[in-house]
This record gives sequence, C-alpha cells and structure tokens, in this order.
Amino acid sequence: MQKTRHHTARRTTKEGGDAQEAFPEFSDETRAYLLSDAGIENMMRKLSDACQNWLDCPVKRCRRARRCQGPDMVCQLKELSRAAPREELDRVNARMRQIVLQRLERIGVW
Repeated sequence: MQKTRHHTARRTTKEGGDAQEAFPEFSDETRAYLLSDAGIENMMRKLSDACQNWLDCPVKRCRRARRCQGPDMVCQLKELSRAAPREELDRVNARMRQIVLQRLERIGVW
C-alpha cells in the first residue's frame, strides 16, 4: 500500500493536479490526537518499536514488555544509560519529536 500511495503522489504531482489528493484523510479528532503531546510520544515509541530498540534498552520494563515504555527515549542515547544527564535525554527526546513531526508532515497531518 505504501508503494501505491507514493506512486499516486508522484503521478498526481507530475500531472499538475492537487498533490493533497495523495494524502490519506484524517478526521479532526485524529489530527488533533496525532499533533498532541500524547500522540507524538506514542509515535516516538512506535518508531522505537519498529527498530526493536527495546532489545538493548537499559530500562528493564522496556525489555520485559518487548516494546518501548517511554517516556524518555533512553534507547536512542549514544551510550545507553539509565542515569544519563537530563540535558542529554532532553536533546534525544527533542530530536525524536522532530522526526515524528517531519513524518506527520510528510503524510499530510498538518
């Protein structure tokens, strides 16, 4: 489905049509959730899960659950540590948030 959607977006843009047609429809409630703090944090955890970062995560509850339990993206640190400085965790969390917002923009949420 991803390939088809991407192909459609390219075709629509080439034909000079409205590229907005290539994006999936989102209800106002869905859009509001995806752009909320809770929605963004959930997407951050989903991205982490997709890469199976929980395998090496120093947070025991993530390994036990076999998925990211958040809220901090400890698994994204260069040197994995539960006792990482708050500034470093904030930097990693901000970077993950930026990645999620870029993906949401790419799929037409905002």
